[in-house]
Amino acid sequence: IKTPRHIARFVRDASGAAAVEFAIISVVFIMMIFGIIYMGIILHTNATLQWAVENSVRSGVIAQSTTQAQMTTKINAMLAAKSMPNADNVSYVVAGTSPPIATLTANLTRSYTIPMLGTYTMNYTATAKMPQSSGS
Repeated sequence: IKTPRHIARFVRDASGAAAVEFAIISVVFIMMIFGIIYMGIILHTNATLQWAVENSVRSGVIAQSTTQAQMTTKINAMLAAKSMPNADNVSYVVAGTSPPIATLTANLTRSYTIPMLGTYTMNYTATAKMPQSSGS
């Protein structure tokens, strides 16, 4: 049988308090770490898609006979070199007269599975515009 004196001594005993505090805070801390990591992955994906679109539109500026299929192939090759999935949709349009403006847009969809939170799908879009060379 526990007496009030035993209970009072148990309440005053602070041994193990740090372990209990760590158990409460560690879940939030670990979820914050996962959030920071996944934010970095998301930003990397966005930057890689923008990089591929910008480099591809430059080649279209130099070779004015470049087709949309060639642009799609070039973007997907650049993304594959960075271990990224292929672009879902690529649009290449040259419009205007003096000078004509080449516009390249690419869309990419990627799914992320975050532990304890589930799977999320992100859609990325990158656009680059550049005037084409006069050819002289």
